[in-house]
Amino acid sequence: MRIVGVDTGGTFTDLALVEGREVRIEKVRSTPRDPAAAIVEGLRRISPDRPPDLIIHGTTIALNALLTGRVARTAFVTNEGFRDLVEIARQDRPELYALEPRKPAPLVPRELRFEIGERSAPVEGSSRIRVERRSSRAEIARLRHALLRAAPEAIAIGFLHAWADPRREQELARALAALGIPITCSGTLLAQHREFERFNTAIVNAALVPLMREYLDRLEGQLKPSALVLLQSTGGTLPIERAAAEPARVLLSGPAGGIAAAARTAAELGLDAVLTLDMGGTSTDVGFHSSAARRSRDAEAVASGTAEPARIAGQVVALPALDLHTIGCGGGSLLWVDAGGALHVGPASAGADPGPACFGKSLEPTLTDAHIVLGHLHPERLLGGRFEVDAARSEQACSSLARRAGVRRATEVAAAAIGAARAAMRRALGVMTLERGRDPRGLALVAFGGAGGLHAAALAESLQMRCAIVPLHPGALSALGMARASGSAECVRTLLVPLESAGPARLERAFRQLENSARAELGQRAPAARIERRLELRYAGQSFELSIPAGPRAAQRFHAAHEQRYGYRIEDRPIELVALRVRLAAAPPRVRRSRLRTRPAPARARLGTQRVWLGEGRNGAWHAVPAWAREALEPGCAVRGPAVISEFSCTTLLPAGWRARVVHGGHLWLEK
Repeated sequence: MRIVGVDTGGTFTDLALVEGREVRIEKVRSTPRDPAAAIVEGLRRISPDRPPDLIIHGTTIALNALLTGRVARTAFVTNEGFRDLVEIARQDRPELYALEPRKPAPLVPRELRFEIGERSAPVEGSSRIRVERRSSRAEIARLRHALLRAAPEAIAIGFLHAWADPRREQELARALAALGIPITCSGTLLAQHREFERFNTAIVNAALVPLMREYLDRLEGQLKPSALVLLQSTGGTLPIERAAAEPARVLLSGPAGGIAAAARTAAELGLDAVLTLDMGGTSTDVGFHSSAARRSRDAEAVASGTAEPARIAGQVVALPALDLHTIGCGGGSLLWVDAGGALHVGPASAGADPGPACFGKSLEPTLTDAHIVLGHLHPERLLGGRFEVDAARSEQACSSLARRAGVRRATEVAAAAIGAARAAMRRALGVMTLERGRDPRGLALVAFGGAGGLHAAALAESLQMRCAIVPLHPGALSALGMARASGSAECVRTLLVPLESAGPARLERAFRQLENSARAELGQRAPAARIERRLELRYAGQSFELSIPAGPRAAQRFHAAHEQRYGYRIEDRPIELVALRVRLAAAPPRVRRSRLRTRPAPARARLGTQRVWLGEGRNGAWHAVPAWAREALEPGCAVRGPAVISEFSCTTLLPAGWRARVVHGGHLWLEK
């Protein structure tokens, strides 16, 4: 098949075509007012002779809408007495030491939250519920009229125990269908307990449905006859019909493609655990990937984890997603000076329009302009020389910023901006390692995105990491991860029963039902898959649970996991089985590696000499360093720093004392 992965970013839209062993990549300027226009143009360039068979798309449309608050006017319907639950939330403080804490506002204001006389209760000792009160026809009619007057664009329905039986929500949805408004039922979207998380996830989903439905309908029409699917936040694919109805599942689809491709890179190089850094035009996404938990059921320290929902733009979204930490620091991040004279990088971005100053439409400096001023980016080599930039304009923008910052030269403020950006990225890497009990010194850093190679070695050195890796096609790695994405599905079933009462036969039946549901979700794209079964357990009386692999000695392994995470165990306390979780995914690639003989880079790979500013702050200086063409470096070739390695989608900056070696798969292995 001819498959194209499409990653729509804030500055560029990246495309990767995979056909057999052939891989092609393309980058075009994003078109924020009509994102589909850049996709159509990119497809024309990358596949001019015939349309691809399949397009796998990752988009930030839903994420940006949530971040900016530009979502649909949404109504929420729940049980009588519970309409304020989504505002009360968990009463936690996202910023514990903030002097003036500000709680994120609920997506649905109070006047758009409606109640109906519906009540149910759990049956003690089981995961079933009984309906104690049904809403009458008169109540439903009054609700229908109230919704007509409120004129919402979307509706979310959330009943207290719909995780166990969603039929009452579905019956109300059918009664309201005549309104012609898209409706999200919480129990259908997310069959998990904890009403606040489930309700809020349903509200987020409902608020995104009108926007995503319009975008996907228009995009699908322009891309015919190619089939279109979307990448989920888990790294698997989702049919377009379901993505339009459940857009909350694709909120992190762009970063998920990069994590999937970085995991493949790690597998090709035989690395068990890596940190990933995806630095694009608007933001930097940091993640952690480990394959050790998949190889050993007894690796509690790796396999155990809390089943905490993601928080995106202040909103809790409890659907499965990859664990990421995002900061507003990218190549297009604006550089600015506050009233106190301090220099800042982002989070505001110049985006694709007007873009960095070097694009010729603005004089507001960005991180990309700082790199150009310091010689890190050659103005005539971006996108293979196809994308010309105005270096003089970058110099002018940074000189103006230098005057505002009270320094003499543009190079000083540019070097300070690079240092500030790297400090922010170090903190983000620390969130995924040091703050979670992981030692970064034993990990490799897989850095990608259009700007990842510029910071890979410096960040790895600052955290004393084992090495840094710049994968093949780094500037379009997320799109490549999408093009190679296999089907995957994750299904969860809440039980809330004592672990000792859940015998092996009962668990086996429940797991098989979940696996059948996952295969049905994948349909024709179900791979020859690896199946992961997990138990979510907690001590009786606890609020949250730990996730461990299913298997024998579950109680003993839970005690060990709890002690590893929290420092203690309570062996005389009963254990509660909260939920079962099944993930169906393709097995990672098997790669046979042979030893490579390290040899010097050939003379034909030398592009010449490039004048580059190296060093931190005022200790920096100009150096004439060799510039190399990555495409001409074959496996085994090595170059020593300081040097610049240029390619179509990215530039890698190699400091003094470092060596870059091309390894299996064409990846760059950077080490001191």
